Amino acid sequence: MKRLLCLAALTASVAAEPQLFVRNQPFGGPVRWSTTRTLAPLDGLLESLGCSWQVDQGKLQVACKGKGGPSLNQILPISLEGRPLRLEQHIQQDRIFVDVDQVAEALQCTYRRSSDGNTMDLYGPLLSQGLGEGALRGSSEQRDFPIQMQQVQLAPEAGQIRGYVRIKNEGQQAFKWVLVRVAVYEKSGKLLARFSELVRDLNPGQNGFVQFPRLVCDSQQPVTRIEFEAR
Repeated sequence: MKRLLCLAALTASVAAEPQLFVRNQPFGGPVRWSTTRTLAPLDGLLESLGCSWQVDQGKLQVACKGKGGPSLNQILPISLEGRPLRLEQHIQQDRIFVDVDQVAEALQCTYRRSSDGNTMDLYGPLLSQGLGEGALRGSSEQRDFPIQMQQVQLAPEAGQIRGYVRIKNEGQQAFKWVLVRVAVYEKSGKLLARFSELVRDLNPGQNGFVQFPRLVCDSQQPVTRIEFEAR
């Protein structure tokens, strides 16, 4: 009887082994689980999420397009599409490990953790993934789109940009989520930075507000392109 109880306990322990999934696939790299955080290699996470990266002038530049980059084994400042990211970086076994929850927040990924904490599902960044099939898509240039831009404010200062976008639901339908994508360009057309933010529960006639994160930008006369997804 004791042997059966031990076998059952061992089986339950094996079944409860934590698992990390990225874009519906088991994560192939090493994962460090604890009660407070989940650590995984930064380069492995970026590749699994469909991102590309390169080291340029002592900085790690991450993009939501492309896939892959060099192995990461030194701590560097990180930016995503021109936006600085704050990630705690840890060197373990000559690789850079990061907190999966911090990566999800910094890259604006959608993710789901099971109630028992044993499974975590991480999905692609909103900047590239969007709200999925069935979402309405438009831009600030479409006057017939239900989400309209009311005002955009840009304030370049000391190599950075601060600002905001105010939007309004001018349609007849309430939207649970509105994804606002902002791209900042030089007048020559060179892309300087990109980011996206979610506005939740936007009812007809209601205004929404998106604050710019801190963006690195040397241009004194930047221009913006703003796109929307709503569902």
